[in-house]
Amino acid sequence: MNAFWRRFDTVINTMVVIAGVILVLTTVSVCYGITMRFFFRSPSIWVAQATEYALLWMVFLGATWLLREKGHVSADIVYGSLSQGTKTRLDLVMNALAGLACAVLTFYSASYVWECITRGVTDVRAVTIPKWTVFWIIPVGMAFLTLQFGRIVWQRF
Repeated sequence: MNAFWRRFDTVINTMVVIAGVILVLTTVSVCYGITMRFFFRSPSIWVAQATEYALLWMVFLGATWLLREKGHVSADIVYGSLSQGTKTRLDLVMNALAGLACAVLTFYSASYVWECITRGVTDVRAVTIPKWTVFWIIPVGMAFLTLQFGRIVWQRF
């Protein structure tokens, strides 16, 4: 089992690096779009659309790494006053519910992506592309989040 989690960690580390690269490329493309609009009066119509897609991808590529690193924001005013046993039980319930929610979202997002593939749905905007090429990251990211929440529950159980 340790070998599985080592590979899992390697994959999510790679995913967060890809998210970082996307962030840099997005920054460069937005600067390019601003420069083209301001200096040359020739706006690039693809920049806004690409930035929207990049934000989506960064979220689903980086969320599992952030969860593993406990980098999410939490308000622990009530949590801090609980006993250690209550905290442990609450953690188990909350992480199990979050994992279940992620599993449900994995299923429904995968169903949507499959529907986009089978129906040939396209996103018709500045650049026309098949929708599944944008949205397939959602079920992948949600599946990784489901596994990470399961890992947390298993470790605390």
